[in-house]
Amino acid sequence: RGDRDVSENSIVICEKPSQAKNIREAVGNKYGRIIAAHGHILRLALPHEVNPDWKKWSFEMLRPDSGFYPLKRDTTFGKDKVIAEFEAALAKADRAIIATDCDREGQAIGENILRFFKFKGDVMRAMFNAEDPQSLREAFAAMKPNAAYLPLYQAAYARTQSDQMCNLSMTRAASLALKPPAMEGSIGIGRVKTPTMGIVCRREKEIGCFKAQDFFELWMDVTDGEHSARLKFAPKDKDRIFEREAVDALLEQIKGWSGPVQVKREVKRQAPPKLMDLPTLQSRAAKWGWPAKKVLDTAQALYETHKLTTYPRAENKYLPENEIGNAAAMLEAISALPFADVNYTEPTIRKGKAGAFSDKQLEGSSHHAIVPNIKTRALWAETLPKLSTDERRLFELIARAYLAAIGPDRLYDRTEITAVAAERLFGATGIVDTVLGWKEAMGTDLDAADAEQMEVLPAWGDEQHVSASATGIDAKTTKPPARYTEGSLVRAMQQAWKFADDAETAERLKAAKGIGTVATRDTVIEGLKRQGFFEIEQNQIKATELAMALYDVLLVEAPEIVDPAATAVMELALDDILTGKANPRDVVDMLVARAQAIVTKMRDRSENGRPLDVKIKRKPSPKMVEAARAKAKREGVKLPKGASTDYDTCCAFLGPRPAGNGPSEAQLAFAKKIGAANKLAIPEDALTDRTKLSAWIEAHKDNAPKGGSDDQPTSRQVGFAERLAQGKGVDIPPETLRSRSLLSAWIDSNAPQKGKSKTKRK
Repeated sequence: RGDRDVSENSIVICEKPSQAKNIREAVGNKYGRIIAAHGHILRLALPHEVNPDWKKWSFEMLRPDSGFYPLKRDTTFGKDKVIAEFEAALAKADRAIIATDCDREGQAIGENILRFFKFKGDVMRAMFNAEDPQSLREAFAAMKPNAAYLPLYQAAYARTQSDQMCNLSMTRAASLALKPPAMEGSIGIGRVKTPTMGIVCRREKEIGCFKAQDFFELWMDVTDGEHSARLKFAPKDKDRIFEREAVDALLEQIKGWSGPVQVKREVKRQAPPKLMDLPTLQSRAAKWGWPAKKVLDTAQALYETHKLTTYPRAENKYLPENEIGNAAAMLEAISALPFADVNYTEPTIRKGKAGAFSDKQLEGSSHHAIVPNIKTRALWAETLPKLSTDERRLFELIARAYLAAIGPDRLYDRTEITAVAAERLFGATGIVDTVLGWKEAMGTDLDAADAEQMEVLPAWGDEQHVSASATGIDAKTTKPPARYTEGSLVRAMQQAWKFADDAETAERLKAAKGIGTVATRDTVIEGLKRQGFFEIEQNQIKATELAMALYDVLLVEAPEIVDPAATAVMELALDDILTGKANPRDVVDMLVARAQAIVTKMRDRSENGRPLDVKIKRKPSPKMVEAARAKAKREGVKLPKGASTDYDTCCAFLGPRPAGNGPSEAQLAFAKKIGAANKLAIPEDALTDRTKLSAWIEAHKDNAPKGGSDDQPTSRQVGFAERLAQGKGVDIPPETLRSRSLLSAWIDSNAPQKGKSKTKRK
């Protein structure tokens, strides 16, 4: 049919209002009416909406008879209005263009809308990795029939469906079988969440079992009378010297040593590091103390708001080969920025697996590496001063990585000097750069792991005769493995093959992308922190007592659920859907069967075992911590240790609570909504007294603004939810306060399970 002018019979589906704004500015209404979703506006039905019997928790696999959960309208956050807009528009349209993000979730957002409303017209797909006007115009001009992206949708659909069936079923089973009596809420089990917990718990056990040992290294300064070098005997691991007597004896033998040294010189060439994907970006920024979520949020702002970079949720370090033509312009544009200082003026193009440009390495990927957006280069200098400090820092890192990737090889001379003394091999290595090459681009952001120790050694010839002018011992102590940072944990999730027990499985899993998705790993980590499985100490992740207790049980009862390598095998199957190698139903069947086995083991545990024996550590609410800090300041005392993280410690410091307990933030927000909607003033005394504010809300609740098709929660329901949240040390999701049914569901999932029977099944 070709392009046409504004038509009421064609609509463009965007993922969010900001994206709709960008598209509108780029193409206007040329391709039809532009309508923005608010992320996912459709949700999977809840278990009890499919089967009322599933409202009561049991050891049952929550898979509908049809095999899959149906889609339902999500009426939170006013999404019902957006849904109605799509429904009306699609009823009249004969063409729809999906113009959402280029990943699985973006595809699902757009295609779910069309499937839900049974749209029968033509469906096209506009794919873009950047949201500047030129990129968007090119994407619409090159759009394809949406059928070409069916595997992308199927991969998202299978992942969402299996997660709901498996994670909810395993969570219920583990909670019924293992939850300690004093614990409120549930024990969350997830296909990705639990093996991620397993990675950290495994490291915690390694640290706990570690026993420090003193070991010793020898050194001797050797000289030819004019020049000198320090040679060391520093064996690794099991070959280290752990006995003081042994090293003292060797020291006596090397004193006064003289003899020839062996000299080996090489001219070495080093190619640049790969381009940035999101895990690499998160790992690098973790060294700045950034959580994984902060990295993604900042990268998203660079992409969506400032249009300086390409799509951030990338898990690929390559660019398509048709981007080679942009390399010279990119080099010129980045080099002109104030932070870039390189001497090379021509790009070096490296293709294939070892390079930066490779179509083959991008097969099965919906997006490429994160790089500066070439189409907005004319605006970079103008935009750079407007960035926040964090945004600029991350943009510089992305730009430097690209600049390095097209830089010349680094050339350096490597000199190795060795000598045999007391039948031990002493040595030193010197590195001297002759051509910095791509290293010029990295500046101070060069990863310490990539940088070699620079040491200039004497220009001795082979067999040069030298003598020891001084000798000595360096006493050292073995160190336990380091705890994970958020960045290194993301990397461990991506490299799950390293946890495989056999080389064959490890090699097969190298083709996989680890556990979880690049867009959700930060969310998984945040969830584990929120649920009390992870604590952060000095930027490092520590498994809590609850996590370790759960890990110990699962290692015995269901070891596959805490094994990242076993989970990576499942992820490989999900990725096979994306490449058309696997049928979605077959993959979901396999995942459900795995979850069913774990549910069965938890049922057996409930009948024959006992709950976790662990003291539940509750966190104080933000209001409690704020009150404790205010009291400490008022009384001129130091806040007790643990008062900001432990509920009991905080309570003890605060002392007995006054009768006029202050309202919560959620309760105040709810009351203010009622007041704003009805032009009512809230009494001053009610703003500081929870009981009085509850009474005011109760008196005016019939006039509360509606958040969707459900009624607003009652003040009694809100009050109960607040007490429950305070007791657990968690926040109530804001969207649940807009709907009585959603708040009720939240209460059901977080309230203590009563009357749990341990009667054996007949």
